Amino acid sequence: MKGDQLSRLRRSLRKNAPQEGSRLPTRVPDYDAIVDHQVDPQWIEQTSEDVIFLDLETTGLRPERSLTSLIGILYRQQDSLRLEQWYSGDVADERRQLERLQRFLGRFDRVVTYNGNRFDLPFLRSRCHWHRLGGISAACVSSDLLVDVRRRYRKEWPNCRQTTAEQRLLGLPRCTTDVPGSEAPKRFQDLRGGAPLSVIEPVLLHNRRDLISLVGLRIELLKVTIKA
Repeated sequence: MKGDQLSRLRRSLRKNAPQEGSRLPTRVPDYDAIVDHQVDPQWIEQTSEDVIFLDLETTGLRPERSLTSLIGILYRQQDSLRLEQWYSGDVADERRQLERLQRFLGRFDRVVTYNGNRFDLPFLRSRCHWHRLGGISAACVSSDLLVDVRRRYRKEWPNCRQTTAEQRLLGLPRCTTDVPGSEAPKRFQDLRGGAPLSVIEPVLLHNRRDLISLVGLRIELLKVTIKA
């Protein structure tokens, strides 16, 4: 490890370490589940095994000052859809999870996101560069569904948010308890300060809903493209 990288790592470790007298950070276990019961069976049939769905939660918008606090992925495994969430509570965790993601992406040909071209993927690249880990798999083609929604519906809809696309294309309004993604950074900061796991549970559910809806949105947008 080079001197400048080591210095940055030490500064980040000091910054992320709990202060004297504070509670220890709350740890979030990995989530790994089959979600077939939450989707239309046709969604599984129409999702190929070479596609992975990705959604991040972070401690901020600027990658040079923020962590990749949660990596959410969803993919088809045989005849089921499998959803995983990997938490990072500090820079050491983040490095381990980014290395894990790099290995994982090598199994797929396409990564599907919502606004991933402008946020998720650049954020990942910046954090990988910070850790001197190299890049995200170049063999994995990006498919950003926000680009497709804007191209097709920006003149028809009031906005092109993912929640709007879910309502318009899938008939799936978000429940009233759903938290906006903008709340995630503050909740992750509270968690690192020792807040109970319940603080972050709404964000974990929000991330899972985002991933599951990506599957349906991709299918519906492909139908529109074919008709056009």
